[in-house]
Amino acid sequence: MSPPLTYTPVYLGLFASLLLAVCCNAYLDIGYGGFATETLLWGLLFGLTLWCGWRQRGRASEQSRKWQKGVMGLGIFLFVFLFLRVWGLPRAGIYLLAFLQASCNCVTTTRRQLYLGLLVALVMAIFASSHYRADWTMLFYLLPLVIAVVFTLAAEQINRRAEEIRSLSLEQKMFGGQAAAITSATLSILILGAVFYLITPQTSWLYLSSSYGLPAAIGVAHEGQLEHGQQGGGQGKDGKGNDGLGGMEPIRSRWLTPAEMRQAAQRIGMPHWQSATILTMADITEALQRQFAPIRQAFEDWWEAIKKWLQQHFVKVIGTLLALMWMALAIGLFLLLREARAGIWLRTRFDYWRYAVFGLHSSGREGVRQFYGAVERLFALHGEARPETRNTREYLRRMDLVRPALRPELLAITLLFEYSRYGVAPPDLEQIQAMRERYRRIFRVLSE
Repeated sequence: MSPPLTYTPVYLGLFASLLLAVCCNAYLDIGYGGFATETLLWGLLFGLTLWCGWRQRGRASEQSRKWQKGVMGLGIFLFVFLFLRVWGLPRAGIYLLAFLQASCNCVTTTRRQLYLGLLVALVMAIFASSHYRADWTMLFYLLPLVIAVVFTLAAEQINRRAEEIRSLSLEQKMFGGQAAAITSATLSILILGAVFYLITPQTSWLYLSSSYGLPAAIGVAHEGQLEHGQQGGGQGKDGKGNDGLGGMEPIRSRWLTPAEMRQAAQRIGMPHWQSATILTMADITEALQRQFAPIRQAFEDWWEAIKKWLQQHFVKVIGTLLALMWMALAIGLFLLLREARAGIWLRTRFDYWRYAVFGLHSSGREGVRQFYGAVERLFALHGEARPETRNTREYLRRMDLVRPALRPELLAITLLFEYSRYGVAPPDLEQIQAMRERYRRIFRVLSE
C-alpha cells in the first residue's frame, strides 16, 4: 500500500510543478494575449483542487470524490465545446490531461498519486518544449519547473524518512532541520545535474530535424522566422546558407547575442517582468563581453599556439600518450591483481605442489618452519592472516573460532612448530611427514 501524503511543502511543490507546466503550454500562444488570465485561471483550479486533497490528511473522503467527479465533468465539457474548437488536437488533449490531473488532485492523498501528478507535469512540459513555437524564452518557466519537481521529490522522501524515525523514537518534530535537509538535497541534485549537462555533448534539435526528418522543435522558428539570429540567406564558410542544413553542426548551441536578447524581449504579450529580465541579461552580457574581450583574445592566441605546437610535434605527442596509456594499464593491472590476491594465490599453489605433492621441503626445524609458513599463507588467502602482534597460541585460539573443523590439524601443527623453535632435539622425519599430511588436509578443506 502506498504511504499516505500529509506534508504541506509536498503539495506546494506539486502545485508549482503543475502551474509551471501549464504556463509553458499557455506561453505558446503568448502573442495572442491572455497569458496572465489563463495562468490565473489554471492557478485557481490547481490551488482549489490541491487544497481539497491536502484537507483529507492522507485519506480520501466522499466529499473529495464528489469534487473529483465535478472537476472531471467540467473538464470534459470544456474539452468538447471549447478546447477542440480553439486549439484542436493535440493541444486540446494536453488541456484535457491538465483537467483530469486537477480532478485527481482532489483525492491526492498518497505517494503514488503524487508521482502521477509530477509525471503529468513533465508530460505537459515536454509537449510544450517540443512545439514549433517554443524558443529559449520558455526557459523562464522550464527551469523553475525542474526546480519544483526536484524540490517536491526531495521533500517527500525526506519527510517520509523523518516520519519513520519519529515512529521509532520519542523525538519531537523539528521542522528546521527537515527544511535544511530538503534545501541541501535539492541544491545538490540541481548542481550535479547542471554539471553533468555541461560536461556532456548536447545535440542540436535543428541538426536532428535536418538529419532524421524530425519536426521542427524548440528554438527553431517563431511566426515564420528563424530564431537565435540565424537567417536563411547567410553565407557559411562553405558557401551554403545557414538554413538549418548546410550551416548547422551537431554541437551545443552558442550563447545568444545581446541584440537577439533585446529582440526577444520585444515580443508581444510577454510579461513585463520577463521582458525586463531579458533586457537586463542583454546589458550584462554586453558589459561582460567588453570586459572579457582581451582575455578571450589571449586564450584564443594561446590555443592557436598550442595547436601549432601539436602539429609540429604530433609523432612525439602520440608516442607519449601511448606510453602513458600503457603505464596506466599496467598500474591498473597491478592494482587489480593485488586486490584479487593473485600473488598469494600463486604462492599457495606453488607451496602445495612443492611441499605436499613433490615433497621438496627441508628436514628438521627448517621443514617445520616451511610448513607453518605455508599454512599461514593459506589462511591469509582466505582473509584470516596472522597479525604480527599475535603469537602462535593466540592465532590458534582465533582459528578455533573461525575454523572449528580444522582444530586438530591446527593444534598439532602449532605444537610441533613451537617444539621445533624451543625444543632441544630437532623434529624427526616422521613428524615432518605427519605435518605434511595435516597441511595437505588443510589445503583441501580450504579449497572446497
